[in-house]
Amino acid sequence: MIYSKSCLGLRIHKNLVRNSNMIRGITTHFALVKDTEVWTSLTADVCVIGGGHAGCEAAAASARTGAKTILVTQRLESVGEMSCNPSIGGIGKGHIVREIDALDGIMGRIIDASGIHFKMLNMKKGPAVRGPRAQADRDLYKKEMQEMLMNYPNLRIVEASVEDIIMDEIAQKVKGITTKDGKEVLADRVLITTGTFLRGTCYLGRDSYPAGRHIRNSDEVEPPSIGLALTLERLKFPLGRLKTGTPPRLVSSTINWEILEKQPSDLPPPPFSYMNIDNGVKMKNSLIECAKTYTNENTHNIVTENQHLLPEYEGADGEGVGPRYCPSLFKKVQRFPDKDRHIIWLEPEGLDCNMVYPNGLSGPFPLDVQLKIVRSIVGLEKAEIDRAGYDVEYDYVDPQCVLHTLETRIVSGLYLAGQILGTTGYEEAAAQGIVAGANAGLAAMGRPPLVIGRDEGYIGVLVDDLVTRGTNEPYRMFTSRAEYRLSLRQDNADIRLTKKGIEAGIVGEERVAMLQRREEGISTAMAILESVLLPRTEWAAYGDAFQMKQKDGKHKNAIEVLSMPDITLGQIITIVREIGVKRENDVW
Repeated sequence: MIYSKSCLGLRIHKNLVRNSNMIRGITTHFALVKDTEVWTSLTADVCVIGGGHAGCEAAAASARTGAKTILVTQRLESVGEMSCNPSIGGIGKGHIVREIDALDGIMGRIIDASGIHFKMLNMKKGPAVRGPRAQADRDLYKKEMQEMLMNYPNLRIVEASVEDIIMDEIAQKVKGITTKDGKEVLADRVLITTGTFLRGTCYLGRDSYPAGRHIRNSDEVEPPSIGLALTLERLKFPLGRLKTGTPPRLVSSTINWEILEKQPSDLPPPPFSYMNIDNGVKMKNSLIECAKTYTNENTHNIVTENQHLLPEYEGADGEGVGPRYCPSLFKKVQRFPDKDRHIIWLEPEGLDCNMVYPNGLSGPFPLDVQLKIVRSIVGLEKAEIDRAGYDVEYDYVDPQCVLHTLETRIVSGLYLAGQILGTTGYEEAAAQGIVAGANAGLAAMGRPPLVIGRDEGYIGVLVDDLVTRGTNEPYRMFTSRAEYRLSLRQDNADIRLTKKGIEAGIVGEERVAMLQRREEGISTAMAILESVLLPRTEWAAYGDAFQMKQKDGKHKNAIEVLSMPDITLGQIITIVREIGVKRENDVW
């Protein structure tokens, strides 16, 4: 069994050894500032703090406005890291990724290039609430993200640990940032995307230690951001504490895959990006299978008997405030005592990786208890733990203190995005990143802001919920949060939002051309369907589902028939093609 000593709480991080080299095999054409280069001060229009999902999307969006943008991260190797589950999308979340893509964001294209298992969820329900989801190869996702950002126009990435922001105290306006080693980046717009790092504390059993997260494949942790937390506190930002957790990683070769129920990928795999509709996803010939198993009564007994070994958090009188809709195993057992089992999805973390993510098994028990829990589950009786699961608790800012542009009300020019505003999930973070980054860049360039309404997209719902209602727990997106969800489908995000992105000046020419082709295709298809006008009797000849009452009128076109409850688009297409063959003079 392999584990890191830091995971056991036996070794607390002292000094993070910096390595300014990017992942091997990646070439760069952009301005990369390494620690070996001599610089004391840099200037930009926008400075983004943090290289997570919010930071990456924010930096790219700001750069697309034409603003000179600098992204500052304390570890270049961690840019684009998937800290928890290596997956993107889901119900509600998949809608957000499609909307990010419609605004020419990068998350959809990155998951299309690194995804190894694709699934459209909720297929038994209506199309408005179906959601695309993909499992990524963790290393490929990070590699693709870094490669894209390294070649992004107007974007520069700097490796440094941000200590504080530079303020014009009289005007209450931000002027840049300072680093721990005394350097500075001057910028009139600063965007903070610190994720779980803001005064972060990691927990394993009863042990706790200052950290934002563990470094993957290492005994080290990444240090928390203390200086920024103290500055926000000094500026009277309303702060609270939230927590999240990640499960242990299992050794794939020790799992009894043969007895588990498999979940294959959809074929063909549905891409997230509208730019990949024609060519499909990059790894379509290397797709994997996931599998599922379940907890049982023995599992639940182990959890209950060892609850006294769980951490005592700073928030909620020691209980901590975690995500209600992605709870730890202990919370599931506690809240649903009548359930005799909970599903566990076993999701491989990569094509050349021997680690498996047991989705649904998070809980920061001591390592020996985690192993007992794992081995109580069917198929995992001999499983070994590669890395222990742990929790992280961190500061967040009450999102009611920001505007719909995600600029703060307290400090002019300061923007926030991601978990710092109380959300949970890569997709929610990226959505805030694209809004905050675009608006920071647009403000720097003297152009109107980008604000998405609740009736225009799930991104609008997310931002409006946060700004107007706030949150006292990690916020997760669901389709049920959107009152306009019937029209906010995941398959029409480009029709809804790309023009808005074009008006804001954050959409490239290639996507503009793609939208034009899509709109022309839709117009042509609608015209064809509208032109197919048949008597009720002729429609009835195609089967029982096409039977109509006399009051429905003598003739119906294909669009009207398609609105009938049991008629599918596939049936209509077949009929239209048949009619097209009969009417040789027409083009169908």
